Amino acid sequence: MTVQDETQQEPRLGVDVIGFGVGEFAYLLNVFEGPARDRSVSVFRAQDLVDDVTLSTAGASSLLARDMASIDDDGDLGVTGVAAAVATALGQATRWTEVSLLTGDTMDNVVLIEAPGVALMLQPRLLGTWFVFAQDPAISSAEATLRLVRQHTEQNAGGSAYLVFKTIDGERHLLVRSEGDTWTTGIPNFATDEVAESEGLDDGRLLRAIEESRGQA
Repeated sequence: MTVQDETQQEPRLGVDVIGFGVGEFAYLLNVFEGPARDRSVSVFRAQDLVDDVTLSTAGASSLLARDMASIDDDGDLGVTGVAAAVATALGQATRWTEVSLLTGDTMDNVVLIEAPGVALMLQPRLLGTWFVFAQDPAISSAEATLRLVRQHTEQNAGGSAYLVFKTIDGERHLLVRSEGDTWTTGIPNFATDEVAESEGLDDGRLLRAIEESRGQA
């Protein structure tokens, strides 16, 4: 499997939100091999999907029908355009941020993946579909994470977030809770079942807490 150089004009990352079905996503996770791809499979809890040859084949067929893949002169299938960008991010990522957006009785999830030259946000929807949109290139990934959390708490009074920052071989956890005009963060210690909280943080100090957690992952 290869990623071809050809790019498509539509749909466009950074402009459009692009949806991928479960088979398509399984195929994109299988384009590359190596530790980054394996970490992506783990982050997306997708081991069963990538092991399902029939599902991946159906995904490849779907991508081909949607003009997101093509067959070269040697008969090899290669993903193109947006699909190529997503496959590359999944297969060459260096950092993954799992964002769980919580209310009293609901949870929504966003995964931010960062690879050289690209940062994508992916959100799960019904029937194993994933919707992908590009991170705003004008802000850092830490700022993008803060923006997600802020929007969530503005729209959901009493909302909170649980952030897991992952690299190939490590991870760090951060709890974030809105307290009106300030924030409270918590760093869980799973060995002692305790949480070290910091209260009264403004946006700037919350951003630094996110940056510190990212840097120590």
